[in-house]
Amino acid sequence: MNDNINFALITSDSLREDIKSWDSYQDLDKDQFLDLIDYSKDLINQDPNHEIMFLVVAKGEDSKVSKEKEKEAATQASRKQLRSKSKNILNSIYGV
Repeated sequence: MNDNINFALITSDSLREDIKSWDSYQDLDKDQFLDLIDYSKDLINQDPNHEIMFLVVAKGEDSKVSKEKEKEAATQASRKQLRSKSKNILNSIYGV
């Protein structure tokens, strides 16, 4: 398949609910979805600058999401600690 058309699968209960609340969310039936894939192929053939991703979000456990949130929280805490240390160093250098 053309590199300008990508297909992806995500399993996440929370993301499924989040996506449904987006203004850009559009509910499609099976025939509409298949037509959209065919239309996208034609569109890419006409203009190769287009990039399209079909994202399927399936119901699934959010353990990965939880781990990602924990990792992001740890990263934010680390950044906060580094900013605090930098501030202390600058304060000690400049006597502020």
